[in-house]
Amino acid sequence: MAIALRANDGKGILLSMTPRRTQCLAAALLFIILSFFHPADADAAKKRPRRKARRRAVPAAPADIVTGNTLQERLASLMNGPTARASDTSIKIVEVESGQVVGERNANLPLAPASNTKLFSTGAAVDLLGPNFEVTTTVYARGNIDAAGTLDGDVKIVGHGDPTIGGRFHDGRATAVIDDWATDLKRAGIKTVRGNLIFEYGYMDTEYVHPTWPADQLINWYEAPVSAFSMQEGCVQVRVLPSRPGKPCIVQFEPPTSYVTLQNSCVTGRGLPFITRFNGSNTILVRGGVPTRSGPTEVFVSVENPIQYFATATNETFVRDGINFQGQIVVTPRDNRPDWRPITQHATPLNVIVYVINKKSQNHYAEQLIKILGAEKKKEGSWAAGTSTVTEWLTGKLGVPADEFHQADGSGMSRDNRASANAFIHLLRYMWKSPSREDFVSSLPYSGDPDAKFGRRLKNPPFARQVYAKTGYIVGVVGLSGYVRGASGKVYAFSFVFNNYHVGVYAVYRVQDEMLKELIKNG
Repeated sequence: MAIALRANDGKGILLSMTPRRTQCLAAALLFIILSFFHPADADAAKKRPRRKARRRAVPAAPADIVTGNTLQERLASLMNGPTARASDTSIKIVEVESGQVVGERNANLPLAPASNTKLFSTGAAVDLLGPNFEVTTTVYARGNIDAAGTLDGDVKIVGHGDPTIGGRFHDGRATAVIDDWATDLKRAGIKTVRGNLIFEYGYMDTEYVHPTWPADQLINWYEAPVSAFSMQEGCVQVRVLPSRPGKPCIVQFEPPTSYVTLQNSCVTGRGLPFITRFNGSNTILVRGGVPTRSGPTEVFVSVENPIQYFATATNETFVRDGINFQGQIVVTPRDNRPDWRPITQHATPLNVIVYVINKKSQNHYAEQLIKILGAEKKKEGSWAAGTSTVTEWLTGKLGVPADEFHQADGSGMSRDNRASANAFIHLLRYMWKSPSREDFVSSLPYSGDPDAKFGRRLKNPPFARQVYAKTGYIVGVVGLSGYVRGASGKVYAFSFVFNNYHVGVYAVYRVQDEMLKELIKNG
């Protein structure tokens, strides 16, 4: 099974996590949010003359025609038009401040929301964990250090599920954070460790893959395993480059690690590379070819057993950086010996994680976050604890009817997720009025956004930058929920969820966009 290529987007994916870059990111987000808030048989066949094959056009879906004089009438003509009637739909639009309903169709019907689920995960996290929450990974040591730099003891790393330890925020260098740890260990006087390198993973459970995810897609980046330790977003980046004509292609791994093995029959010359991983193993298969003068082909492939992967890559990085361990690599749920002392810590602000989840629709970040919610609020880093935390928050604090919401995972990959448009409206209105509005809204892709797929829609004036919304798609499901600013200055919360549509997916996109255009022009 081949897997989709993932572009190396130099604009938003590979920022360096330095204080200055973080400040620039914050400033950019503030600018964005302010611009929104304000303004037959064989014989017979032989006798027949041959005719050239003709391509038959697929019948076009009936057009959704806008009719009516008022905004409400024009919206009703779209949300009750042929596309909506050919689908299971749940739609609701309200003025965000007053809650006045501007239009709705089956607003209380819970449907599969796909990646719109991420809005519930991130909204709950922002509200329940607070604006100052950070996800930490801490390096500890125990024992005495002699004058030669030998630690007569152990080093321990405690993981809390940080998904940012990888190349996304470090110019593509997956082990940049670990290199920093090595530097800090040396500053503490440690060059050699007589004892063990210990990885404490008990913050989360060891159910790495959700049982309802499609089993035939588990090697893809969007179904990466979830655990207390995450290296390169649960994946290894496979990079294939040409060498000399007729010679084997060059294959590189990021991070460079022996944890994955390679079978390479790819030849430089012509064709395209096929990159996959054998199920149940960490053997990467590369075959096919690459053109002689082509650039790199890069694919993110998920890795089995993420804790062992993180431990192996960390140990290999330490060795490259000049720190040697004479003991073993140990993975354990807990090591509660009392004489541990902290050496260094990597901390990632919650708003950075929320930004990647919503702006990039990054599934692995969302799944790590849902288990973090469970660990923090129920002392159990599991899908069950995380999703029940979100459900209790929605149905209790926000007043969402219990029969209108069911959450199975954090990202929306599971087809067992259900939510009504009304549930989304409750969430969107609550977040708009919360002190965390700026962090939440600015994490959403906007119309015309160059760093998000949604940016390809409504990208021209007067529609550009007037919609901030989260998209959602799995086969048979299209969702779009968020905020839109009308010409009057009013802001509307909306949710458009389509399931089992009997039209092309672009017909669904079109009717969603037409509703937003009406709100922008006439709202």
